[in-house]
Amino acid sequence: FDLVIVMTRNSDMHPEKIASAIKFRCNDIPVILMEHNAGSRHNRAPGRTAAPTIDRTFLWTGNTEVVFALIKSTEDWMNVDRDTNLAGIRIILFVEDSPEYTSAVLPILYKELVLQAQAVIDAGLNEEHRLLAMRARPKILVVDNFEDAVAVYEKYESNVLGVISDVRFPRKGKLDSKAGLRLLKKIKSERFDIPQLLISNESRNKDLATRIPARFVDK
Repeated sequence: FDLVIVMTRNSDMHPEKIASAIKFRCNDIPVILMEHNAGSRHNRAPGRTAAPTIDRTFLWTGNTEVVFALIKSTEDWMNVDRDTNLAGIRIILFVEDSPEYTSAVLPILYKELVLQAQAVIDAGLNEEHRLLAMRARPKILVVDNFEDAVAVYEKYESNVLGVISDVRFPRKGKLDSKAGLRLLKKIKSERFDIPQLLISNESRNKDLATRIPARFVDK
């Protein structure tokens, strides 16, 4: 098995116990939790998006594009080291701790990347070259806290194509209302040429984005 998707509504075992049992047998298999209700995450401690044995949480609303996005996201993490070393594949760093917004934004990002890759494929290419061109698309690495975001940036700095960041997410184990600003300022101070996008559901953060400077999108 390459991937396990666990739904929250299982009659015989809690999803976190299922994930723990799977990881106990094979720690390398990615386990994705699919929630039906966005409100279920509010019972968790601040800054905790899922159990340690769950790699990522998505919100299932019936949109099948979420399944495509979570599979591509898992593949990107599996292949990033090899593809950056051998082919210099570029990376988009996406920082978001909310399963709701991750499930809404990530399908859009992957859809755009696929459309852009298709647009640059010359009609004269054979099928093998078309496949290579599609595989050469930038990878999207999703993280949900400040420390992981910095680690990804520092490891793949020369391959980072752009950074998309939320404003509020965990830093040092606690929710930090300015974590996104701290991250983008750090990257801007070291690499002024990397495009940055700050996303927030609070429109007043637009003014803070201009001070970095970074682009801003209201969720």
